[in-house]
Amino acid sequence: MNRSYSDSATVISLKPLGENNQSVTLLTKSKGIIYATLYGGPKSRLRSLVSQWHSGTIFLYDTPEKNQIKISDFDVKNYHVSFGENLFKNYAASLACELAIKTRCAGSPEHCWHLINGFLDGLELANENQGHVGLIRFLWRYLALLGIQPQVHDCGICGKSFLEPLLTPDCKTYYNIVENNFICADCFSNENQNHNLLFSLDISALQYLIGLSVLEPSEARKLKIDRQDYNQLKELVFFLIENAVGSKLNTIEIGVGIL
Repeated sequence: MNRSYSDSATVISLKPLGENNQSVTLLTKSKGIIYATLYGGPKSRLRSLVSQWHSGTIFLYDTPEKNQIKISDFDVKNYHVSFGENLFKNYAASLACELAIKTRCAGSPEHCWHLINGFLDGLELANENQGHVGLIRFLWRYLALLGIQPQVHDCGICGKSFLEPLLTPDCKTYYNIVENNFICADCFSNENQNHNLLFSLDISALQYLIGLSVLEPSEARKLKIDRQDYNQLKELVFFLIENAVGSKLNTIEIGVGIL
């Protein structure tokens, strides 16, 4: 059996292990989340390479009889240096990786790897305002990866399209947690005793989600969003992602006011 192998990986976190070693959590392309050991003191060349948020090709040695994976080398491609300088970026990256851990990469390590690393690389290049909107896009796409992204194209009761040209920007739509879809204002008037309707979104906010669902990422980044729509969508996607995980997310709880 070949115990040495390589994989694309991002360093999520490091914890001290003894006097000179570290326990490293990695997000890898082929195996998802793995835990490896990094040997060497502070002056080690490898120690300087294996730092949080660095990504590239990791070289590993598996010792199954000891239930241990050792890091033997790391060819870093992206350093994501701004994450250590910007609190929002650090929390946003941490949220993405916490999702990967708690959902076990949504059962699809390779797709999860591409989605998260695309987000991290984009976050590195973005300013903070762009990063906030980018987090909304990422969480919406992660819901799709989990297979539980809400249906947003038309009313879940009457079937009316939410892209109707007669709809004004201040029209309201309402999220139904039981059916995981949205209903229009007319149907809401008839169902206003339904306590399953948790969130209201302006039609412009919902149309933004429709755009994210049908456009390529390069095109979706060009979509405009105002502050009111952003606030509504942030509340919605944070609720949806925590509901999907089945528990509160530490990064959201600790980073309230930052994310």
